[in-house]
Amino acid sequence: MKITSYLLLLFFLFTGNFSFAQTTVSYTESTAIIANPERGLQKYSITNNNYTTSSNYSNIDASELSGWRTGSDKVTVIFRYFLLNAFLSSNISATYLSNMQVDFDRIRTSGLKCIVRFSYSNAEGTSAQQPVKAQILQHLTQLAPVLETNKDIILSHQAGFIGTWGEWYYTNSTEFGTDGSINATQWQNRKDVVDAMLSATPVNIPIQVRYPSAKKNMYGSTALTAATAYQNTANARIGFFNDAFLNNWGDMGTYDVNSEAENPVGTTDYNYLSNETKYTPMMGETNGLNAPRTGGANALLELDLTNWSTLNRDYYTQNFTNWINSGHYDDIVRYLGYRYVLQSSEFSYTSSLLNIELSLQNKGYARLFKPRQALLIVKHSTTGDHYSYVLETDPRTWEASVSITQAIDISALPNGTYDTYLHLPDADATLALRPEYSIQFANTNVWEAATGYNKLSQSIVINRTITTNQDAEENNGLILYPNPASSTVNIKTITVADQLILISSTGQVLKVIHPDSTTSILDVSDVKPGFYLIQATWNGKQKNFSLSIK
Repeated sequence: MKITSYLLLLFFLFTGNFSFAQTTVSYTESTAIIANPERGLQKYSITNNNYTTSSNYSNIDASELSGWRTGSDKVTVIFRYFLLNAFLSSNISATYLSNMQVDFDRIRTSGLKCIVRFSYSNAEGTSAQQPVKAQILQHLTQLAPVLETNKDIILSHQAGFIGTWGEWYYTNSTEFGTDGSINATQWQNRKDVVDAMLSATPVNIPIQVRYPSAKKNMYGSTALTAATAYQNTANARIGFFNDAFLNNWGDMGTYDVNSEAENPVGTTDYNYLSNETKYTPMMGETNGLNAPRTGGANALLELDLTNWSTLNRDYYTQNFTNWINSGHYDDIVRYLGYRYVLQSSEFSYTSSLLNIELSLQNKGYARLFKPRQALLIVKHSTTGDHYSYVLETDPRTWEASVSITQAIDISALPNGTYDTYLHLPDADATLALRPEYSIQFANTNVWEAATGYNKLSQSIVINRTITTNQDAEENNGLILYPNPASSTVNIKTITVADQLILISSTGQVLKVIHPDSTTSILDVSDVKPGFYLIQATWNGKQKNFSLSIK
C-alpha cells in the first residue's frame, strides 16, 4: 500500500492556524480466497429420521462447520434441507421444530448462514410427493415463528414443499400438476404456497423458485429495474435456484429450449433470469457432465452471466474435479457472489469537516442481494474510542467500478489523532458486532480480523482551539450557511462588508462580491467540490472564514 501526501496548506485565521490537509492512498489487490458472508461455495446437509423422535437433536456438528469456514474453500453458507416426510398428513411435531432451533443455534455459533428448503420427498416414486395444499399452508404457519427467530442467519428460503426434492416437477398431484403439465388452477395453487411463504418469511429473507417460468406464471413477466428492486413486493423478493446448472435440455427444464443440446444462453428465459438476479439471489448446483458447457471456461462465463452467489460444493463432484484439473477452480471460488476491491481513497479535512472520496470495484459475479450499511469508522489512536459515520451508498448497487464522495461533519470529534476504517457489518443487530459476518475487501494489509474493519491507512489529526468553526464565524462578524454548500451560500455580516472573495485552496481568487447590505448570496453551483475560504474585508481589515462545497 502506497500513501502519497500531495497537499498540506496552512491558512492563518484570526484565532490562529487553520489546517487543510489532503492525502491519497492507493491499495494493492489480493488474490486470496476470502471467507466472506452470504457468498461462495455452499455445503449440503439434510435432516434424518431422528428429528422426529429425539429431543435436542441435530446432525450438524459445530466444529465441522467451523472447519469449513477456515478451510481452503472458505465456506460461509450451508444448505439445510429439512425433510418433512413424516408429516404428510399431520402437523410438524414440536420435537422436530425444537430440533430445527438446535440447527440454527449451531450455525450461528459457527459464524455461517444457511439456505433453507423444506421437502416431503427425497426420491421419485408413484406416491404423493407432498401433502395437500391445506396441510402445506398449515406447516408454513408453524414454521413462521422459527423463521422469524432465526432471520439473522437465514440467507434465503427456497420454494420447496412441492414435488420430489422440493423442485416442483414430479408431484403425482392433480392439485398442483405434475411433470411439467400445469393448468391455470394448478398454477394458482402453487402461487398460494409461495404467497404463504412470503407471508411466513421475514421480509429480509428472499424467496427462491426453481424456474423462470414459475415466477412469470405466478407474478407476471415484468422485469425488475433499479427502481422496483429491493421493495417488499413478490417480484422484488423472489430470486432463483438452479439445481441442474450447465446440463442439457436447458439445464433440465430451467430454460425453455427446443432440443437436448441447445445452448440456453440468449434465450428469453435466460435473459429474464439474468436481469432478475442483478437484484435477487442466484444459487444451486451442477448435476451431471455436459461438455463443453460444464467445462471450466464456460462455467466461469455463465456464473457471471447469471450472477451466481453460491454453488453447492458437494454435487456434482466430477465437475469440481475437472475444474481443478483445468485450472479454473480457484477463480470460481474467488468470484462467486461479490468481491470488493479498494482502489484508492482521498481524504481532505479541516477540524470540522471531512471530505472523502473512495474508489472501489466489485469483481465478483454478483452483487449483494441483502441490505447492508457501509460505515466510516474513525478510531482515536490513544483512547480507542470509535466514531461511526454512515456512508450515503447502498452496497447492493455496487457493480464494476464504484465511486463514493461524501462530506462528513467531524466537528464533534475530540482533539487527537484518528485511524480510519471501512466497515460493512451485518444488517441484523445480533450479528453486527461479529467480525465473521462483516465483509472483507480483497486487498492486502487492510483486514482487521478482530474487528471486521478494513483499514484505510488514512489518519485524521484534530487540534482545534475553538469549539466549532461556526462559533468563530458568529463571534467575529460573519455567518455562512449552509456549510457545506452545493449551489448557493448565504453570507450574513454584522455590518456591510466592503467585499467578499471566494478563494481556492491554492490561493486562486474565484469570485468577488461587493455587498450593498448585510446579507449576500454567493452562487457556487459552478465551483468544484472542495475546501475554500471566504475572505471578508471591512475598512481595509481582512478576516478569513472556511467554506466547504460538496
